[in-house]
Formats: sequence, structure tokens, C-alpha cells
Amino acid sequence: MALLDALRALTAFDPPAELPPCDPAELFEVLDAHGLAPLASYQLESRRLGAGAPASLRERLLPLYQGTVNDNVFKLMTLKGALRGLGVPALVLGGAAYVDWLYPHLAFRPVGDLRLLVRAEDGARFAAQVGEAGFRALETGPGGHTVTFDDGRLPLRIQEGLLAGRAGDLGAFERRVPTPALGPTLARPAAEDALLLAAAELAQAGLYAPLLLYVDVRELLHQPDFAERATVEAVRRRAAELGLARALYGACAVTARYFPAAAERAAALSPELGRAERAAVEALAESAGDPTRLRRARGAEAAAKLLLAP
Repeated sequence: MALLDALRALTAFDPPAELPPCDPAELFEVLDAHGLAPLASYQLESRRLGAGAPASLRERLLPLYQGTVNDNVFKLMTLKGALRGLGVPALVLGGAAYVDWLYPHLAFRPVGDLRLLVRAEDGARFAAQVGEAGFRALETGPGGHTVTFDDGRLPLRIQEGLLAGRAGDLGAFERRVPTPALGPTLARPAAEDALLLAAAELAQAGLYAPLLLYVDVRELLHQPDFAERATVEAVRRRAAELGLARALYGACAVTARYFPAAAERAAALSPELGRAERAAVEALAESAGDPTRLRRARGAEAAAKLLLAP
């Protein structure tokens, strides 16, 4: 597929010299829909493969790149300022964790919604401290293990476990990696925990997620941690414990479809499933692995979520 070749080229951190030919209008629509416009714009403006790209495509992408830079800086600086002096350890999740870790440039990936993981025993203390910083609780999720706060500038979602809505971090805080740029009490998850968090997020979408999330998984799979057999086995064991085995299998399968260079690591990390279970997840991965399928049949996503739900 010409479009998929172009997407692979534009999302490669070491892109080829030429952009594979494809319909530029379709390419823009898919890049925009999948959250890849900022990354693609950077590649076209600063790498050799942009030399032959249509000017109209570059002009449509550039404002999205510039907007992402501004939005990312605002969100990260606001987060750092709002939580300055926080006495509760917390893990930064999602784009806010990835952008300065997995990606070589601030604008490659939108930060998106701000999410933090706190220990269950620290939840009440965290809520009290962010309340003193001007945040008020807007919504509490089922079971009381997720809360969304807002200070009038941006929302901040807190969860008390690796799975949103469930307590229990399975040692994620012991494996956390400091993020000095965000302050002394904030850290990011280790790669092995970030992969499970990514699989859980993809399960919530039934694998029908923006391709950007699979770029995240691709880069996580490339982390040196997963060269260690013990780490791979630990991830598979925790996935089973959390009920994420099907979700992790599906996340790895779709990532391997999009990015064949990640297939070996994806296969190593894929949990063992029963024959029928594996066939169902593989069929779903094949459907979800089409970047042009921006609309789905009614009920397809709900059925996919039921299959993958922990």
C-alpha cells in the first residue's frame, strides 16, 4: 500500500531520502486523523525526503506542527508549575512521559491529556495538595480510583493503578525513572510498565486507536530493557495478572503490521493465548491495522473492547 509506505517513511526517526509516492490529500487526512501531522511536518521541513513533497501538503501540515510546539510547552510548564512543591510521588503517563523520552524532538508528539499515576495510599493526600494548588475535582471514576481535576487552565487526570479504575501498581513506583525537568517528585514509568499502560489504553479503544499510539509502542519495543529475557517474562506475567494478555498481544500485532522492524520484539513480548482467543485477537488486529479505516461499523468498537477488556 503506497499510503502505508509513506506513513512509515514519515514516522521513521531516520527517514529515507525520498517520500514514497501517494495521494497527498489522502496522506494529509490520515496524518491529521492519526495525530501524526506534527511529526510529518518536521520531517518534510528538515529532512531530505521533504524536497520532493508537494508544497500544498507542507503548507497544510506546518501550522499543526507550530501549534503542537506551543501546546506542548504550555502543558508541560503548567504541569511543572502547578505541582511544584508536591510532596507526593507521582508517575507522568502518556504523551507527557513519552515526548522527552521516546521522541527526539518536543514537537514530534502532542502531549495530549495530562495523566498521573499515584499510589492508592497517597490518593487522598495528593488530592488535598493539588486542591491547595488551585485544582478542584470535576469527576470521580467508578470505584473511586480515578479523579479528574481542573484549575481553569487544563484538566489533570489521576489514577491509582496501572489499570485505570483499579488500585495496584505492581511495583511500578519501585521501577520508576526520575524526570528532573518536571520536578523532584515526578517520574516516568519504566519501559516495562509503560508498555502495559499503552496496551491498557489501546484496549480501551478496542485497538482502533490513532496510529500515533502505535508509534509509541514501536519506540517502547525498541527500548534496551526488552533485550533482557527476564524483563520480557516479567511483562508477560504482569499482563496476565492484570488481565491484559489479549490487549498486549493485540497491541504488539498491530504494531508489527505497521512497523515490520518491530516485529521480532513484538513477537517476543506477545503473551501465549489459546487458539480461539488468538484467532479472534489476530482478526481484530488485521481490521485495526488499516490506517485509512477512519470509520467503523456500528458496534465494532464495542465488541472489540469486550474482547480485550481486562
